[in-house]
Amino acid sequence: MTDRTPDDVSDSIRYQGKAVDDSSWIPEFLAEQETGVLGLVDDDAPHLVTQLFVYDPEAGAIYLHGAQAGRAHDLVEDGDGPKASFTTSEKGRYVPADEPVNFTVEYSSVVAYGTVGFVTERAEKRRVLERFMGKFAPQLTPGEDYEEMADESIDRTAVYRLDVDSWSGKEGWKEPDHPDAYDLNAVE
Repeated sequence: MTDRTPDDVSDSIRYQGKAVDDSSWIPEFLAEQETGVLGLVDDDAPHLVTQLFVYDPEAGAIYLHGAQAGRAHDLVEDGDGPKASFTTSEKGRYVPADEPVNFTVEYSSVVAYGTVGFVTERAEKRRVLERFMGKFAPQLTPGEDYEEMADESIDRTAVYRLDVDSWSGKEGWKEPDHPDAYDLNAVE
C-alpha cells in the first residue's frame, strides 16, 4: 500500500524562505509531535481543541480521540464531513532584534486542512487506539503492562479522523551557536 500524500500548499506561505519543500518532512514532523489543535467551526465561530494525535501516512489522516460527548463531538456529529483544520508546532529559542517588531522565535510548524468524521468500525478504532499506545507508551506491552482494550472501552471512545486534503510546513531556526538566541527558562 502506498502513502496517501495530501496536496502541498506551501506556495501560500507569506515568507517563502520559511516554507518547507521536502515532501517527507511533514509526515516525519507529525510523527514526532505529541499534541495538536483541531479547528472546527461552530455557528461561524472557531472552536479549537488541543489533543494528543497520531498521523497515519498510508491513510493520509490525522487521528484524535475523546469522549462521545461535548462540543467538538457534537460539531462533527452534526456535520456531514465538516471542514476542519489542524496545527502542531515546536518552539525553539527566542531571538532578540534591534527593533521589537523584528524580535522572533525559532519554530517548526504544520497546518493541515481537510474534512473530519468519526471512525465507527470497532476493528479500525482498535487499530487507531493501539497506534496511540505505540506512540505514547512504546515501553508498555498490552496484556502485560496494561489490560487489552475491551470492546466496551472501544465502543465508548470517539475516534476522529481528519482526512488531510492539503498541508504546509514552515521552519525558522538559527544556528546553534547564534550569539543572541536564548531559552527563556535559562534567563536569570
